[in-house]
Amino acid sequence: MFLPTHQTPPNIPRFRQTIRVVAYRRGVSDDSDLQEWLDYEAPSNSGRPKLGWPEIIAAVAAVVVIIGLIALRPTGEARDTYSQELAVLGIPTEFYRADITSVVEGPCSVAPEIQCKLAEFELLEGPDAGAAYSQELPIGGVTPDELRAGVTAVLSYFPPDGLVESVTAVDCALDATQRCLELEIRITSGEYEGALVLHEVGAGSFASSLVSGDEVTLTFAPDEASSLEVIGVVPSSIPVQYQFADFERRPVLWWVAGIFALAVIALGRYRGAAALAGLVASVVVLLAFVLPAILDGRSPVMVAVIGAATIAFFALYLAHGFSRKTTVALLGMLGGLTLTAILSAIVLAVANITGIASEETSLLTLFEGIDLRGLVLAGTVLGAAGALDDVTVTQASAVWELRNANPTAPAHELMAAGLRIGRDHIASAVNTLLLAYAGAALPLLVLFVVSGQSIGVLANSEVVAVEIIRTLVGSIGLVAAVPLTTWLAAIYRPPEAA
Repeated sequence: MFLPTHQTPPNIPRFRQTIRVVAYRRGVSDDSDLQEWLDYEAPSNSGRPKLGWPEIIAAVAAVVVIIGLIALRPTGEARDTYSQELAVLGIPTEFYRADITSVVEGPCSVAPEIQCKLAEFELLEGPDAGAAYSQELPIGGVTPDELRAGVTAVLSYFPPDGLVESVTAVDCALDATQRCLELEIRITSGEYEGALVLHEVGAGSFASSLVSGDEVTLTFAPDEASSLEVIGVVPSSIPVQYQFADFERRPVLWWVAGIFALAVIALGRYRGAAALAGLVASVVVLLAFVLPAILDGRSPVMVAVIGAATIAFFALYLAHGFSRKTTVALLGMLGGLTLTAILSAIVLAVANITGIASEETSLLTLFEGIDLRGLVLAGTVLGAAGALDDVTVTQASAVWELRNANPTAPAHELMAAGLRIGRDHIASAVNTLLLAYAGAALPLLVLFVVSGQSIGVLANSEVVAVEIIRTLVGSIGLVAAVPLTTWLAAIYRPPEAA
């Protein structure tokens, strides 16, 4: 039978006498269970519980994580260098808000046979705040239908780094029967400041309206055969300084985040607020440590493991408090992360994953020092960390509640009951991982289906194979974390712990 979990009332003799009288009137005065109930005395919770081996292991793990954070700490120098290289390649790194004041449809100025949208913008921020800007966008393709007056947009900004010195009409180099304009542009900033760029444009291109004295933005690769005084452009383009990049969505995101925070706090109260603090800490770790450290050329695997372990400490102890139950969940999560990292490294190596499976990763090949395969492995570890947090906390809490309900239950019974709960949880968690990865890659999956490729060919492509590996390896880590956490909670959970 279940024993009481509260402390014995202060007036022990009177309390027991009352129980005996009630039991006698009900004809159970000789019941052995009654005597067991009367003889039970709840242990005292006075004083601090002694540290056990799980707390010691957690403390050692915390020291290791701190050492890892110090050893892998980012400097930020590589990030600044890569930003400059992106700018040279014509990839914007600055974005500013602008209101769309009008949108008019009509023939494109450069190609009248094509219909365009002429959008007028009023810049709200940046070096030209308050100024007006217009851009033609071809109707269809990547031009969104939502482009209309009254909407706030985000414009990419290319800082000017050249000054047009002269514009000369010449015969086109590729077709002598056509006339072109040769622009002489003096570079005004960067590594080649002061050098001259010769750039030929067609008479009908948007750059043909440039005149002497105009500031422009250059996208160029210096020709090594050219002298430093005159840089041959291979290739070269002169984009406008502002271009439509996207719509402004940050106000909507803030509203949704506020509603989410209110909902969490309303249900979880102080524990919900603590969980939000853990969420903020996780974001800080990702932005301030994980990403900059990878850019600095640190091992993505080590960075991901140390980063995920740091997030585990913050998220678990902030959300659930410093308790033995939280420590057990932490150890189970760290064990699952370690297994996931090891299996991921083995499987990705055997499967010959290169890490070059998307446009984004292909662009990263331009930067030296970034391990693309390591990025895939790091993503697998970080992706599994969130699910491991959920599973390990649930298992530890389940065993804690089972022991609270029956303090005399032996460890093997708690283990068996906890595993029954864990099986149901794993069944849903595995499906969660699959749907999460499939949802992220849904546009790509649609493209593969349209192409008519078989399931075997589809699964063999690296971009899909990586998601399959993430799902399966992450699920193995979850499956392993369930018995580990349940076993730790069953053997370590002392009756006196709350």
